[in-house]
Amino acid sequence: MAAAVRDPARRSVTRSVTRSVTRSVTRSVTRPLHRSVRSLVVPVATGSVALALLVVAVVPFTGLIGGTATAALLVLGLLVGLVVLSARDGCSILTWALVLLFLVPQPYVLVGPLKSVGNPATLVALAGLAIWAASRVLNLSQASELNPVRWVLLVFTIAATAAYAAAMLRDLTTSESASTTRVIFGHLALLGVALLAVDELGARDRISVLLRRVVLLGGVAALIGIAEFMVPTFDFREVMRLPGLAANVDPESVSRSGFDRITAGASHPIEFAVVTAALVPLALHFVIHTRTGRWPYALALVAMLAAIPMSVSRSGFLALAVGFLFYAAALSHRGRLNALVLGLIGVAAFRAMVPGLLGTVRSLFRDSATDPSIAGRTDDYAQIPGLMEGHWWWGRGLGTFVPDVYFFLDNQFLAALLQGGVVGLAVFVVLLVVGIGTARGVRRRATDPELRSLGQALAATIASLGVSGFVFDLLSFRQSGFLLFLAIGCAGALWSLVRHEPKVQHRPAPAPAPEPGEVRWLSPVS
Repeated sequence: MAAAVRDPARRSVTRSVTRSVTRSVTRSVTRPLHRSVRSLVVPVATGSVALALLVVAVVPFTGLIGGTATAALLVLGLLVGLVVLSARDGCSILTWALVLLFLVPQPYVLVGPLKSVGNPATLVALAGLAIWAASRVLNLSQASELNPVRWVLLVFTIAATAAYAAAMLRDLTTSESASTTRVIFGHLALLGVALLAVDELGARDRISVLLRRVVLLGGVAALIGIAEFMVPTFDFREVMRLPGLAANVDPESVSRSGFDRITAGASHPIEFAVVTAALVPLALHFVIHTRTGRWPYALALVAMLAAIPMSVSRSGFLALAVGFLFYAAALSHRGRLNALVLGLIGVAAFRAMVPGLLGTVRSLFRDSATDPSIAGRTDDYAQIPGLMEGHWWWGRGLGTFVPDVYFFLDNQFLAALLQGGVVGLAVFVVLLVVGIGTARGVRRRATDPELRSLGQALAATIASLGVSGFVFDLLSFRQSGFLLFLAIGCAGALWSLVRHEPKVQHRPAPAPAPEPGEVRWLSPVS
């Protein structure tokens, strides 16, 4: 009887031991197999995607396929790239908008009744604003309270609404009415970009990822511009004339002093030059603070610096000077010296490669006092007091100053005064001051040198765009407006991460020894 009792117990123990041994053997065999398969699948998948993108990027320019197939391949490559980058968060939505902003020529809109509102980047930004609003209403966002950027965006919205009301209180021409409607959607898109950046980027690494992407996209746009300058038969706008897109305005080539001015995906050479110059501080930051794989940012930086003179634009050089001086204030003495030496070498090499171009640019500044375009523009400014009669506080109305009806301003501050009055002008200035101050606040509160440098780079980008507003109607162009509000939004997002840290006065620290194999072009920031 006892043996009969023991036998089931033995069989149970045997079964459990057998199962545990079997599981152990299976795991020891399958785990290495799974690791091997995973280690094989990931590189193969990555390589396949890279090969597909390379084919999509190269084949259209070989002439082996027709125009329709070329357009289809380009669109396919864009969609594949967006899917690869997508993580279904605020960073991904903004990346979509930036890709469309830089790689789809801005005069192009979707075929249909939307006209200028149908610009792909604008539509994505408007969708981003709707997503931000839904996340706030449904309490899905973990945004910090009392962010200064969010408050100044609220004030900006109130001022724009008041300017729109001022427009509705007077009789508008057909052109003014259409322009007012168009500008409303443009302002909503700008708010979508800034609010997504402030509240939906979250962690510091996602903010850095987004800014890295905008630098690389700026580098790609600069390379496209260089190709337009070097190859007279290459016209990026013609290449990107895809099915489903139509030109809202007729693109035209602009030349100055015998040089064709480049635009890439921008609406005008001035916009291209200002946006490219404003990205230089961010590119410098990533060149300095990326320890491995910095060559894409270095290439983007070199391409930007080479492309700015090819736009033959004074505004671009003004934005470049302001941005660099602003960021150089955070560099160590050695970093500034190295940057100066590298800049002089670059200027000498550029003069040898493109004879006459830098001399043309120099003459633009030297002869600016007698430039008929500047004289004609400043003469038109004498009409502003008469136009503002009775509208000094709230302006003539949002979007009602139509250049084709009146005259070209090329001055964002005067545009803000004309459209929003003294209140609108003051709010625009406050927007710039708060953006720069918030970015500087990140630098003053952060203890990590890389984060301090990023704050200063954002302040430099905002400052360069703001100063260019004196010679360029900044918010009338999509790329410059989007970049300004993106930089302000990212500054607000970084400020949320360090807002509880006390302000600390930092002194330049000695540069740490470079790691083995590391090539250091500029010393780290202080």
